[in-house]
Order: sequence, then C-alpha cells, then structure tokens
Amino acid sequence: MQHHGFQVGDLVTLKHHPGAPIAVVTSLDALVFDRIQIQFFDTDRPEMAAPGHWKVVSRNENRPEDR
Repeated sequence: MQHHGFQVGDLVTLKHHPGAPIAVVTSLDALVFDRIQIQFFDTDRPEMAAPGHWKVVSRNENRPEDR
C-alpha cells in the first residue's frame, strides 16, 4: 500500500482534471483498502475514492507536524 500523505480535513482535487471540483477528506479509515473518504461541498453525501487519483490543494491547518 502506498502512503499518499492525506489527513482528515485536507482539501483535494483530481490530479489530471484542471478545474475539477474541490472536496474535503473526511476519513482515512479505508486506507488499508486503498481508499479515502471524501465529500464535495455541494453535497451532503460522502464517497470513497482511490487516493492515487487525488492531490492535496490545501493542508488541514491542524496537522500535528505543523504545530
């Protein structure tokens, strides 16, 4: 399993789709299955996504390494 460096609260977008909508990472519990849970701002329904297709555009400001 590859570690993608995502944290809950990070804002992400699709890597190869300029102008793609931004989503927030809501859970990393499924990383063991190579999935992250994300939620777009225009919906109240989270979805599972393959982390390799996403890139972080803004880090969660409460990340432990930033303190």
